[in-house]
Amino acid sequence: MDTTIAKLKAETRKDWGKSASRRLRRAGSIPAVAYGRGAETLSLAISPRELTSILYSEHGRNSVIELDVVGGTPRTVMVKDFTVEPISRALLHADFVAVDVTKPLLVEVPFRTTGKSKGELEGGTLLTTMRTVPVLCLPADIPPAIVIDVTELEMENVLKVKDLTLPAGIKLELPADMRLVTVKAPKMEIEEPKPGEAVVAEGAVAAPAEGEAPKAEDAKGDKKPEKKDEKK
Repeated sequence: MDTTIAKLKAETRKDWGKSASRRLRRAGSIPAVAYGRGAETLSLAISPRELTSILYSEHGRNSVIELDVVGGTPRTVMVKDFTVEPISRALLHADFVAVDVTKPLLVEVPFRTTGKSKGELEGGTLLTTMRTVPVLCLPADIPPAIVIDVTELEMENVLKVKDLTLPAGIKLELPADMRLVTVKAPKMEIEEPKPGEAVVAEGAVAAPAEGEAPKAEDAKGDKKPEKKDEKK
């Protein structure tokens, strides 16, 4: 797996503060900062449209980006954080952190399932415990998502971390016995008694209705002995 490195043009800026940021946004750019790995912190101006395109790409905020700094040295970074306008959702600011492409990174990756399980076809429900999973791998190997085929899962089957087959170089930072997917059987519905209807346990004898004479059989089903005629 080889993640394509996204390109993003950046210019250094020397003006700081709210007024300078407003002027920058009116000119069609947004303020940004790049830092990390002991390098000098850079105050930058970038295109919000270009960064938005990267954030909505296949890898999203896990994209590896090469900052093409005008008049400076390119930097390999990832998006650390960003802020947006609450109503318009327009980008207002971005933070980038430098990454070493030769060292593994811990990132959160979407977790999804594909296919319809056998258990679902029999009326069961497929449950997933996580929407994202922590993945440890090289920046170039970050997957867009961890996608698992659940077609063969039957009723009450469980899929754990240790059951997954992942591409080489990718490791989930989760306990091996942690459940990720479960196919739950449908709940059994117990019929409620109708109003006024007596509930009789198996093997028990129902009480006689009001005004009704008791039957001549005891609880064991034996007939009661008949009384002998009294001597006159």
